[in-house]
Amino acid sequence: MIYTLTFLLHHTKKIILSALFFCIFCIYVNAQNSGYHYRYEVVKMDSTYDQGVDLTVETYLRHLKQEKNRIMDKPVGISKEELTSFSPMSPLSNLLVDMLFEWGNAYLLSGKMGKADLALLNFGGIRATLPQGQITIGDIYQIAPFDNTVTFVFVKGSELQKMFAGFTEKRNAPMANVQTIYENGNLNSYTIGGAPLDKDKVYTIVTINFLALGGDGFLKEVNFESVIYLDTLLRDVFIDEIRKKEVQGIEIEKIRDDRVMIRPTP
Repeated sequence: MIYTLTFLLHHTKKIILSALFFCIFCIYVNAQNSGYHYRYEVVKMDSTYDQGVDLTVETYLRHLKQEKNRIMDKPVGISKEELTSFSPMSPLSNLLVDMLFEWGNAYLLSGKMGKADLALLNFGGIRATLPQGQITIGDIYQIAPFDNTVTFVFVKGSELQKMFAGFTEKRNAPMANVQTIYENGNLNSYTIGGAPLDKDKVYTIVTINFLALGGDGFLKEVNFESVIYLDTLLRDVFIDEIRKKEVQGIEIEKIRDDRVMIRPTP
């Protein structure tokens, strides 16, 4: 019985293979009789096919580029000098955080919501230098390329001190209406609006959604009383504030103050 099955399987394989080769042979003969054959040719990838190309996409992209340049090249103000950003304090970071503070206070005043106690940004969000001379919208986009939006954070002093506890001479943030004093690389003391921190007071911080949501870790461990997220882009704040100064005939210049002091190591 086993021998019979083995015999059948062996010959079945032969039959299948023979049928397969026969089919292939028939297809080949049919192809030859029908005159079917392969052809190939060399196609040069050069300027031969340039003529007659549909330029619809190219024209559209050129139009977009022209429109982008038209918008980005619009002037918004004048800077007396080039402003750069660097930690722990710089002319550009001071300017930007102060403009956010001014804008935030105007917004709160318009809604009869009191006033801001401080403004907070991050050095990592300032991505370019403000050039001397004419300032364009494109310049502001380069400085603030991220779509961060204005955010108001309301926090008790007992929680806010957690943020300051994490500051060092090398790890800190641009702030408005705050003075910090560093010694031996660490934060020695600080004041908000010229006064020491009050643990029971609820402070109003004008900042951005990135920081309020824990970015850079400054407010990550801080518990908020409440928070208000606006749709206003940070760069639009800068554009608006610079335009206001332009209307008033004020040119942008360095802000020199002692908001950050570093005492020499004894």
